[in-house]
Amino acid sequence: MFEVKKISEQDAIKFLNEEEDHFFDVTRKDYKGEVVQKKCIAFANADGGELLIGIHDRKDTGLTGGKFERWGGFQIQEEANNTIADITRNISPTLAGIGFEFLEIEKNEKLGKVLRVSIEKSPDVHYTAGGNSYIRKGAQCILIAGEEITNLQLSKGATSYENQNIANYDIDRLLDSSELNEFLDYYLPKTDRQDFLRKQNLISGVNEKLKPIYAAVLLYDENPQAVLPKKCSLKITWYDTNEEVPERSHLKEQKTVEGPLHQQIITGLKEIQRIIDSVPVMGPTGLERAKYPPEAIKEILVNALIHRDFNISDDVLVFIFNNRVEVHSPGPLPAFVTPQNILDVRFSRNSKIVRLLNKYPDRPNHDIGEGLNTAFEKMKEVRLKEPIIKDIKTKVIVILPHEPLASPEEQIMRYLENHDEINNETARDITGIKSENAVKRSFYKLKDRKMIEMIPEKKGVNSAWRKTDAKIESKQIDKNDSGKQESLF
Repeated sequence: MFEVKKISEQDAIKFLNEEEDHFFDVTRKDYKGEVVQKKCIAFANADGGELLIGIHDRKDTGLTGGKFERWGGFQIQEEANNTIADITRNISPTLAGIGFEFLEIEKNEKLGKVLRVSIEKSPDVHYTAGGNSYIRKGAQCILIAGEEITNLQLSKGATSYENQNIANYDIDRLLDSSELNEFLDYYLPKTDRQDFLRKQNLISGVNEKLKPIYAAVLLYDENPQAVLPKKCSLKITWYDTNEEVPERSHLKEQKTVEGPLHQQIITGLKEIQRIIDSVPVMGPTGLERAKYPPEAIKEILVNALIHRDFNISDDVLVFIFNNRVEVHSPGPLPAFVTPQNILDVRFSRNSKIVRLLNKYPDRPNHDIGEGLNTAFEKMKEVRLKEPIIKDIKTKVIVILPHEPLASPEEQIMRYLENHDEINNETARDITGIKSENAVKRSFYKLKDRKMIEMIPEKKGVNSAWRKTDAKIESKQIDKNDSGKQESLF
């Protein structure tokens, strides 16, 4: 017999209003076999999750909108025996990290008991009784086969330091943490602190004493950096330069952000935005404020903090330059993930951290698996070049360049719409081009089309260019040899 947890009407309504996503799903109690198995398998093959059995889908016919009419639980526990057997006996290999409990609404016992199934991420690839395998992506269970299963098997071979026990740690420090208590104020169903940690496999008995794993301390200790043996802070540095290798004289500000991961994300984003708002960049109208899309900054920072390798004793580093933002995350890309396929595949090195952060009310990692895709899309929306991803074995570097998608020639002409002249150094600043000769070629390309001319009085190191009397609009289109119209830029 499994535990029956009484929940309030208010908590029941919250469960019913919960949106299905990467970590949460519901199904009716009369669905058995492959339907239930594939949902459990998809969670186990991905990052773990929670399935409520005994709740009607919002799209089910015949629903009239009654407060609890979607709650259609089992009248007695024994009614769920076949469903539980489908999960525990007919999935291959057997799911190890799985827990069952029943939820019953206080004063509404006649509505039945909903079976709550908690599934951990598994080190194995699992199959239904019919031989099919699935993976959770967003709110869907995706059928996988062939190379997809091979890639999943490779990723399962990667271990995470988040599951390592911490020996010299007083468990009362975690139980008394304000971060854990505030988190549990929002968590459903209402639960005891130690009970929550135990059911989430965040604590275990070591030499007859309860000890937490790394993930528990990183998430809920008020100051993990003070007790963990390896570095796990966020460091933000602002250099007033465009140089690849800055000098000490370029250093404007340094800040270290500590605390549990959720607070690191919130505080880190505020500090990064504050500095970015102060960074001047050269634009078409002259010096202006850097305008990185906040969503891109957020997604890349969150990815760096939650997918890093905690076995490497280093901090997540954010470097803010005048022409770019760099985010350095300790550890190489995991398993089969490369800079070339990173937008098309997904892998969570720290699945417990990813899953439990998603249970915060503000969900910093809300769009699971879409973070980097969002960053690329948002950079394109504001007409900036796409992020650059580098895997250099000991860390992953993501660079957000503050460089417009416009061609160098377009940028030069836009600058001259607001200024009388432009020189090589200024052109390099606004285009992001490092080579003087490359900028010269852009100048001469515009000169050949009679759009700009060299200022006669300025020669040598002082040479500069200005617009001719011709209008740029009348010169943008040429014709190539095939007779097709060809854009100047």
